[in-house]
Amino acid sequence: MGQALTRAVPPGLIPPLSSDMEFEEQSSHLLRVMDEADQLNQEESQTTEQQEEEEQQEKFPDLSHLPPEVALQVLKNLNATDLCLASCVWQQLASDNILWQGLCRTQWQYASIYKNNATTLRYRNIYLMLDEGTLTFNSEPDARKGLNYFISKGLVKDHPYEIARFLDGTSSLHKSKVRKFLQSRQDIVEYLVSFQNYANTFLPNALRRFFSKLEAPNDRGTYLQRLLERFSVQFCQCNPGLGMTVDSVYVLCFSLLLLSVDLASPHVKNKMSKREFIKNTRGAVVAGSGDDDLYGSLYDNVFLRGHVADQESKFEKNCKQQYVPGYLAIFL
Repeated sequence: MGQALTRAVPPGLIPPLSSDMEFEEQSSHLLRVMDEADQLNQEESQTTEQQEEEEQQEKFPDLSHLPPEVALQVLKNLNATDLCLASCVWQQLASDNILWQGLCRTQWQYASIYKNNATTLRYRNIYLMLDEGTLTFNSEPDARKGLNYFISKGLVKDHPYEIARFLDGTSSLHKSKVRKFLQSRQDIVEYLVSFQNYANTFLPNALRRFFSKLEAPNDRGTYLQRLLERFSVQFCQCNPGLGMTVDSVYVLCFSLLLLSVDLASPHVKNKMSKREFIKNTRGAVVAGSGDDDLYGSLYDNVFLRGHVADQESKFEKNCKQQYVPGYLAIFL
C-alpha cells in the first residue's frame, strides 16, 4: 500500500526538506526584501508629502490669514476689475476704502467730491460713478452732455477752475472730445494753461508738453491762435530771464509748426534747410528777440526729436519723418 502511494506522486513535485542553515538563509533574504520594500514605501511617502507641501506653497495664500496691512499691500497691486473679483473671496479686505481711494486718484487725480468729508465717502461707489462718467463722456457726441454727468452726480463742481483741475488730472477722457468741449470754453483753457510750468524748458519741448494736454484743432482758426497766444504768455511768465516777448514766442511757435510739417511731409521734396529756417525766422521775429544760435537750436531739436505736437511722439522712434497729422496738414 505504501509503495503504491509513493509511486503515485511524480518525482520532483514535493520539494526536498531543507536543512536548518538553508532555512535561515531564505528567512534572512526574505527579511531583507521586506526591509527594502518598507524603505522604498517610506521614501515614496516622504516624496509625496514634499510635493504636497510644494503645491501648497505655490498656491496663492489665503489673505485672511495674513496681517491686514500685508493683505492690503497685496491687493493694492490689482486693478478695479480684479479687485471686484477678489471681493468675492475676501469681501471685507477687497472693499477697503483706502484701496479704492488709491484707484480713484490714480485714474482721476482730482475731483471736487474728494474734498467732501472723508468719513462719509465710499470710494468704491465714487470709482464706479467716475468710470461711468468717463464712458459717457467718451461716447457722447456732445462733449458738454458728457461733462454734465460728472456735474449732476456731484463729482465735479460747475466752476471753470474745478472743471479745469478735473480735466488736467486725468488721461482717461478722449483728447478729441476734450478739445471739442474746450473750443467753446476759453475760461477753462485759461486755467488749464496756468497749471503748466515751463520754467527752464526749451521752447519746442514746452510746446510738446502743451499739446499733450491740449490737443490742437483741425483747422487754422481762432482757437489755435488763442491756444498759442495763451501758451506764449505762460511761457514768458515762467521764463522771465530769457528776455523774449510774447509776440516773438508766438511767432516762433508758428515757425516750429511749419518746420515740423516741412520735415515730416512726404509731399515736400525739398526739405527746409537749417540755413533757410534761420533766415526765415530771423525775418519774422521782432529784432532783439533772439539770435541765429537760438534759431539753429530750434531747428536741431525738431529735426532730431520730431514734431512739436503730442500725436507724433509715438512715431518718433520709427518713422518720425513720414507722418503728418490732420491738424498739422493745414500748414501744407
